[in-house]
Amino acid sequence: MAQLHDVRGSGELRGVLAALRELLVADLPGVVEPPAVDLNLRRYLRANDEAVRWVGRGGPINLVLLSRLAGILAGERESLGQFSDDEVTEVGWRTGPAWLGGPEPRTAYLLAVPPGAELQTGGMQWSAWVDSGCEAPLLARVALGHYQLAALSPVPFADHLSRLFITLALIREGALSDPILPISDWLSRYRDEYRDRILALAGSGDVDGFLVFFGTGIAELCRSQMRFIHRAERVVELHLERIGRRMDGIVRVTRDLAATPLTTNTQIAERCGISVQHAASLTKQLKRMGLIRSLNGKPYRQVFVVPDVMDLFELNYPLPPDSDSEVFGD
Repeated sequence: MAQLHDVRGSGELRGVLAALRELLVADLPGVVEPPAVDLNLRRYLRANDEAVRWVGRGGPINLVLLSRLAGILAGERESLGQFSDDEVTEVGWRTGPAWLGGPEPRTAYLLAVPPGAELQTGGMQWSAWVDSGCEAPLLARVALGHYQLAALSPVPFADHLSRLFITLALIREGALSDPILPISDWLSRYRDEYRDRILALAGSGDVDGFLVFFGTGIAELCRSQMRFIHRAERVVELHLERIGRRMDGIVRVTRDLAATPLTTNTQIAERCGISVQHAASLTKQLKRMGLIRSLNGKPYRQVFVVPDVMDLFELNYPLPPDSDSEVFGD
């Protein structure tokens, strides 16, 4: 779910809008007529998944990886495939102009390094620095790596890839085990301040101001995600109380619904390791209990929504505090 929020935020920064429900339904197995979601957003999801798996297996974060991801985002490939670490021959360098600040040049607030020898030299230096084991604090390294990658834009789609780099770097360093922070969603909400901090860093070297902005944002995202997890757990507990003590698999399905607020019998069967027929029997029981309802109203290949969980997912980030004391102190 965090990745869906992240992809939606990345789309907004490029002027592509999509509802969270559309992204969810488009990704469901067993849907006869999935909604028409912008192809770029589907490619963002595929590239993110490939990158997270690569880094999770211990793969390096370098220009070769970014170049392959750019190929996925351009629709030229479906996966990373096999590749070497030879950055000189493997990298598909950017050959046209690039900028920060929206999908069109008129919206730009900072031009990236022009293509050519200077760009390639800067890109190679960035790649070496990312892998150098710098002793600066983690968030400082990630923030500066993100800025340098965005300002250089050595490969196509570097705007999205520079934001994805934040998540990948945090996973590689062990600060995250999964991509649970919607970085692009946060940057979309604070795009004006982000622009100002980038310009201050590029124009007058205000490193401290950028690092404070970045660190404060990551802390806010972490607190918001913790609140989200706690609320999702409370929703599951309430659902299980309504079900009572059962031994027929419905408890396992109900727990899984906390992560899949829009689902199908096919998805339930895949995620819970049961047959589609068994999943259909359990969803009938859950509908009678009022825990789920049919979204498309069809007697076959139904799409189910979990209203309590869906309402939680659709709240704007950051989630509102649980109490006044959380805002004002005890």
